[in-house]
Amino acid sequence: MPKSNTQIAMQSLINQIKATIPLNLAEAQLCQGQCLGCSKKMLEMLDAEISYWQFSDVIPSLKDLKHLENIGQRTYKILKRNHLLS
Repeated sequence: MPKSNTQIAMQSLINQIKATIPLNLAEAQLCQGQCLGCSKKMLEMLDAEISYWQFSDVIPSLKDLKHLENIGQRTYKILKRNHLLS
C-alpha cells in the first residue's frame, strides 16, 4: 500500500523535531534551577506523540500534523527559555 502524502509529511515532521529537540535529556538536566514551564512534561508529551505516530497504522490528517507541530514548537520554546538549548 503506498504511503499517503500526510504520512510522508508526518515522518518528515518527526525527523525535523528529532533533529532539533533532544528528546533524551536526563531528568537531572531538565529539573535544575528556576523553571519557566515544565521541560520534562513537555518532552514526555512530545515523545508520546512521536511514538504514537511512528507505530500507528492511522493515516494522519492535516489537523494531526498541525497538532504535532504545535507541541514541537511549544516544547522548543520552553527548552530554550530554560536554557536547555543553545
